[in-house]
Amino acid sequence: MRAVLALLSLCVAAAITVRGADPRFFPDDPLWTDDDTLLDASKVAPQEDTNFYDFVVNQFGDPGERSNGRAANVNTLDEVPDSMWFTNRIGRKDIPLAEIVRGPDSFAPPISIDNWMISRDKGSGLQPGFRMVTPTGETYQIEVDPPSQPEMATGAEIIGTAFYHAFGYHTVEVYLSEFDPRDVLISQRATIRDPYSARRRPFTRRDLDNLLQRAARQPNGKYRVLASRFAKGRPLGNFRYYGTRPDDPNDVVPHEHRRELRGARVFGAWLNHDDSRGVNSLDFLETADKKNFIRHYMFDFGSTLGSGTLYSQRHRPGNEYIYESAPGWKTLATFGLYLRPWMLIDYPDDIPPAVGRFEGDAFDPLKWKPEYPNPAFENMRPDDAFWAARIVSKFNDAAVRAIVAKAKFSDPRATDYMTATLIKRRDKVLETWLNVVNPVVDPVLGAAGELTFGNAAVTAKAAEPPASYTLQWFRYDNASDTRDNVGSAETVTTARAQAPAALLGVSGAEYIGVAITGKHPTYAAWAKPTTFFFRRGERGWTWVGAERE
Repeated sequence: MRAVLALLSLCVAAAITVRGADPRFFPDDPLWTDDDTLLDASKVAPQEDTNFYDFVVNQFGDPGERSNGRAANVNTLDEVPDSMWFTNRIGRKDIPLAEIVRGPDSFAPPISIDNWMISRDKGSGLQPGFRMVTPTGETYQIEVDPPSQPEMATGAEIIGTAFYHAFGYHTVEVYLSEFDPRDVLISQRATIRDPYSARRRPFTRRDLDNLLQRAARQPNGKYRVLASRFAKGRPLGNFRYYGTRPDDPNDVVPHEHRRELRGARVFGAWLNHDDSRGVNSLDFLETADKKNFIRHYMFDFGSTLGSGTLYSQRHRPGNEYIYESAPGWKTLATFGLYLRPWMLIDYPDDIPPAVGRFEGDAFDPLKWKPEYPNPAFENMRPDDAFWAARIVSKFNDAAVRAIVAKAKFSDPRATDYMTATLIKRRDKVLETWLNVVNPVVDPVLGAAGELTFGNAAVTAKAAEPPASYTLQWFRYDNASDTRDNVGSAETVTTARAQAPAALLGVSGAEYIGVAITGKHPTYAAWAKPTTFFFRRGERGWTWVGAERE
């Protein structure tokens, strides 16, 4: 049985990711669904990494493979198909603003928790909280804000979840609510882990009072809380940003070579999600249509934007790893006189506490870092970054403001500052990562050979239009993966061209292509070709392939 499963896994890997080196294109390309629910995953066992383990392995070990190879799970258009890891949303289609703001939520916020019961303590994590069960048996995690920073951690969770869901990741539902401690119900079976004996004992009213001493109380005497709905299925612990889950037969692509995990570095930089690490993920075993499979979630966005969960974000996170030897030695050698660059960043001191510590003037996307090395982030190539930056470009100013407004900050200055800072950081992300490759996109080849295409950097106002484009047309032999140039390279000054008549009229030429380069005085990467492939059909030409050098 092991041998059969291994063979099936290899077949799935070949069919979904590599698809074989010969030929390049199949009749069903491009694929937009990576069906990673084919094999039964019911035998998987929970895997729960501790914060210490995750830190040590990634900071001092060398997990996963470091390579400059192309992401292994992209389709022939150089895009990420839908899977149990990722679902194309704002990056592929126009989404109504209300849907972007709603995110994964099923209900209209805020929600009432008046008739819910405390069932147990929260478990792990820095943010104080507990679990509650609804009258219908659903479980929610309840978390509060620190006394010195009202609305900060809950606001970061609400904003971060909405963004990451719109990016395409699986996230849990999160809602804002409030409660009066005098009206809270505690189940007779509720338990808490005793901090002295490590044994579980009954959860009492005194435990709730002790917890709320570390929570921000509103002027009306109530507490603002975040209610996170538990996902359906059986929790299996976290995933890792490297390797594969050995007991999941559907997990065939090493995580450090998944584009949605590599490109997450771009999203993390934009939102200052310095806590982008394996322990802030969660796998759930789901059952549907008699299939057992794992869905991979990203969650816990309390340490994003200007929030450090229990306090304003420190100066270091986002700028330097927890441990870096070189800066440490410089500080030691100069008896503390050496000032690390992040120590000199000026943060406004007149913003509401709900914002925390967040800025956009000194922000440099290329220099941004998570808390410690992330194997997938370190494998991010320019084409991975470009893919993620295109998704970021879909968030216009109105969308950014609407998502921030979902946090319902009581001080409008917090909403204004957060929105303006995210827009400033977004523009830097786009200028940096939309120009690391030749940004031509979305080609359309008409039946008569009229070619039009777009430019992602120009559309996002991250670059001025180039002086010109150069195009080289070719015939493509799909069986042998060879190209035969047709005609000489031509130069155009607009994103429009005409395919050579000799190329279009060749009998039996099923595939043709064009390699496009751009000439830009600032961005040298525009001079590298982006190649588009087209397949002849009854109704004309269909775009089936993209290749970025």
